[in-house]
Amino acid sequence: MEHDSSRTGYHQPRPKPEGLEFSGAAWDEDLEEDKNYFEEPQINLIWAQGYTPDGRQGAIGFHGSMPWHLKEDLQHFQELTISHPVVMGRKTWESLNPRFRPLSQRDNIVVSHDPAYRAPGASVAENLEEALHMASQPSIPDDGIRRGEIWIIGGSQLYSQLIDRADHIYVTDIDLAVEADSFAPNVDDLVKAGTFEVSADSGWLVPAGTVASLQTGSDSPAGTVSRYRFRTLTRAEEGSPSAEEEL
Repeated sequence: MEHDSSRTGYHQPRPKPEGLEFSGAAWDEDLEEDKNYFEEPQINLIWAQGYTPDGRQGAIGFHGSMPWHLKEDLQHFQELTISHPVVMGRKTWESLNPRFRPLSQRDNIVVSHDPAYRAPGASVAENLEEALHMASQPSIPDDGIRRGEIWIIGGSQLYSQLIDRADHIYVTDIDLAVEADSFAPNVDDLVKAGTFEVSADSGWLVPAGTVASLQTGSDSPAGTVSRYRFRTLTRAEEGSPSAEEEL
């Protein structure tokens, strides 16, 4: 395991009560604050997805890369994940442009079963549980990373392993048929089953480049994204009816 040594479980010991005017109520209040501070972090999954020519949803990658480029999605991803831990698999790490690796202003944690694997600028965990533990540990001194949310950014294996524990899923739907060999869980099935509910939907949006193309009357090159939308799915409370039950 490669690990940032500044992230430890050390906490400043409390002073002994001798010689101090001690308030039991204040102590109880401090304990409650500590309890809140160390609450289980929220797990968020995030991905962009298209669909295959035969209509399969959740297409997220082909030969180790995304089969599209959408500036608006990259901006959305940065705005959501900045100042938080991001957890990814080895293939996702290696698919990042080396110029932007590690992702800046985020605690990068890479999951690899190879104990000798190194990811310069990131911590390496041998399994997912270790990665989540590392992501939740406060750094000393404080590195400015907000660890109340852990963002899982790929790939498909991590999504599948954490879909039953995720609090939110942030999906960019891209209206584009692509070849794919990597797929995310089918979020529409999760909504129909009542496991998640759509808590935010931007509606379909047109990329800035496409708007310019339409205004000039020029043809868009093959593979250009014509429209996209941002959706947030939130885990449904127990007892909530599924989408099918509401029909």
